[in-house]
Amino acid sequence: MKKMSLFLLSVMLLIACENQPADDHGVIPDLSSYEIGKMHNEALAYYHSKNTDLVAPDEVMRFMEDFLISNKNLDREIVMEGTKKIMSTPEYNLMFNSKSSIDQNNILAYLDAVKKNMNASDKLINTLRQAFVLGVEASPAEAKLFIINNIQNRSWSGIDKDLAYVFSDVFLHSYDYWTKTTEKKLKKSTLIILYDAGGAIHGMIFGPIFSIIESAALSAVVSEKYPE
Repeated sequence: MKKMSLFLLSVMLLIACENQPADDHGVIPDLSSYEIGKMHNEALAYYHSKNTDLVAPDEVMRFMEDFLISNKNLDREIVMEGTKKIMSTPEYNLMFNSKSSIDQNNILAYLDAVKKNMNASDKLINTLRQAFVLGVEASPAEAKLFIINNIQNRSWSGIDKDLAYVFSDVFLHSYDYWTKTTEKKLKKSTLIILYDAGGAIHGMIFGPIFSIIESAALSAVVSEKYPE
């Protein structure tokens, strides 16, 4: 049987998520086929190619929707309904509309939502918390080493395996984007790269394609708030 397209997988996953309780998340088949980290970087590059002015967070989300609808040919209604759900969460308001400097309590609220909605283990959530604490003072390279040793290369099971994969995948791709690909310099680069990965696992509450949208949108918004 031929591998199902990204679109069909997305539709099936969305239907499944709508029909199962929040505490019934299991391993998502063929998660690597979504290439979430790679798509995160492509979405960021698309955003920066289309926009040179600072825009409101909700407008950034529109750019990310357009990337998936126009460039990746995903269904408009499905994409827009998913982003609407993301934007209705209290965590979205904390992370995207914060007027103050980076507040660790905001990203911790993201992790709490992931634990509640995805049934992530205390072990994984505590490891992710350690990463964000480290990110306050650590260089991007130091944080990368921590992620590889303590999240990517550790043995996880069930939904933890999916979340650890997505977090690591987006972190490593975001690391490459912000340290190698773009010429833009960041004031709080380690935390911003970690926030990208945090946005990715929060987006997983709604499905893999929304992991792409939320991680890339959060990256764009936070990087514009805290440039060099």
